[in-house]
Parts: sequence; C-alpha cells; structure tokens
Amino acid sequence: MNRALALALTGLAGAAGWYLCLDISAAAEREMPAARWLWYGGHVAAAAPVLLIAPIQFMAGIRGARPAVHRWLGRVYLGLSLVAGVMAVALGLTMEAQGTELPLVMFGLLWIGFSALAWLAARKRDWTAHRQFTIRSFAIATSFVLLHLLQAGEAVLFGWLDWPELRYATRGWLSLVLPLLAAEAYLSWWPAARRVFAKR
Repeated sequence: MNRALALALTGLAGAAGWYLCLDISAAAEREMPAARWLWYGGHVAAAAPVLLIAPIQFMAGIRGARPAVHRWLGRVYLGLSLVAGVMAVALGLTMEAQGTELPLVMFGLLWIGFSALAWLAARKRDWTAHRQFTIRSFAIATSFVLLHLLQAGEAVLFGWLDWPELRYATRGWLSLVLPLLAAEAYLSWWPAARRVFAKR
C-alpha cells in the first residue's frame, strides 16, 4: 500500500469516526421517540463503516490478488448500504425540519439504487457498469460527511441566509448534489472533455 493511499484510508477512517461521534453527540442533545432512535442509530452504525470498506474495494491489487476478499467485502458493503439507505428514507419521512425531508429521502433511495445496480452488474459480470455504480454509491455515501462539513462552516457559507430553515434545506441539497456531480464529472464529463480538447 503506497503512502498516499494509506493517508487517504486514514483520513476516511477519521472522517467515519468523526461523523459517528458528531451524530451521537447531536442526537443525545435532542429528544426523540424510541422508534426514531432506532432509525437514527441504525443509519449511523451502518453508514460509517462504508467509508472504510469502499476504498479497499477500489484497490486493483486486492481485487487481483485476493478476489475472495473483494467479494466478501462487497457483500458487506452492499448489506450496510442497503440498511443505511432504508434507515435514511425512514428518517427523511419523519423529519421535523421542513425542507430537509426530500433530499434525505432521495439520498436513501439513490444509495439503495446505486448499490443494488452495482451488485446486479457484478452478477452479470459487467465490470464496467459495476465499477461505475459502485463509484456512484460511494459518492452518495460521502454525503453524510459533507453534510457535517457544511454544518461546521454554516456561519461562513450560509450566514447570508436569514432563515434557519432555508440554511438547513440548502445544506441538505448541497450535500446530496455535490457528490453526485463529482461522480459524474469523474465518470463521464472529464473523459469527454479530454477527448474534446485532445490534440489530433
């Protein structure tokens, strides 16, 4: 494992732990029904490990040398993503803050959909589609980390918005849309742009 990859994995591990601690701390300060605690805790517990598993899945060395490990981790990733996605949909449908329900529900549905499509593509041995949908699934998984980053910088980024509800909604939509844009830019826009500007 090279140094850059080791640093990236360490950073993702730190981000997962940071997210987990922040969410538990924030949730402890709020009064929530027992059922909502179940959705919330299940989502956090399932989502955080995905950040650690996904980078390992993208390592060509492990895929080639230890395919059984790749397949086993892929099943774990799929299961955790499906659980976290279902919990996110349940949370979105019961959100108290108006304006954040729809992006959270869409986040959960897209996570479920991309993860399922990645699995189906692997079953059909369509490795190109499998890789593309796994990248999209991982991009969606990073949304919850981006959400907390935006929340931490809310005073600077969204201080010009007077209504707290509008700031919450803006943060929710940006945390959903920006990772999707990044994934599509990597998968299609940037390769297409390189072809357009390539010297002939």
